[in-house]
Amino acid sequence: MATRALIGVIQTDAAGNQILTSTYNHYDGYPESLGKGLNMHYGNADEAIEVANKGYISYLNAETGEIEAKHNQAPEKNKLPDDFEEAMYELHSIADGYGADYVHIYAFDDADWVSARNASQALINKFEKTSIADQFDSYYSGEENDLADEETIQNMEESYKVKWENFITENQAIDDQWVIYVKSLVNDIRLNGVDQYTGFTEDDFQEDFSNFVSDKMDM
Repeated sequence: MATRALIGVIQTDAAGNQILTSTYNHYDGYPESLGKGLNMHYGNADEAIEVANKGYISYLNAETGEIEAKHNQAPEKNKLPDDFEEAMYELHSIADGYGADYVHIYAFDDADWVSARNASQALINKFEKTSIADQFDSYYSGEENDLADEETIQNMEESYKVKWENFITENQAIDDQWVIYVKSLVNDIRLNGVDQYTGFTEDDFQEDFSNFVSDKMDM
């Protein structure tokens, strides 16, 4: 009995669009067979792109990687929506057009094939845990810029906690000013990101704090 599947890769074109290149697979398309064969024999980026461009596969031997194809046809190419969840609904629709029971997409950053049952929510649940989701800008909660969120700020504060505490201890008399400085620092991170502070040493923080206090006194 045929277990149909979609085999595909999602790549960013020159215009920044996410393009799905997909191939129809007719027999044994379930993860334990086709998914296993893809990972064993088409596990790097070039191989994944190659198999996704086959267009039509009758059967892929999971043990040998050998492909049988009774028909010669071009792969299908579709532009996906920018929104991750909308893209997964579109992927489901495309796979439905194949009559596919399963979808196999190569995750480039993970260097791994990800297999899921062909249902919209199943695709969302499976692929959102992989680098496939990261290819869609809107996956980051609709943020226009990749600025530091609450968790990033908390992690940054923990990372430099020892550095801060060291020179706070050495400057007990300036605690009130330090509290104001920290609030200003956190606000700067919210607005401009954390990258500018990642290389700071204790001396750098001390100098930055001193400049902050000096600026306040000049006002």
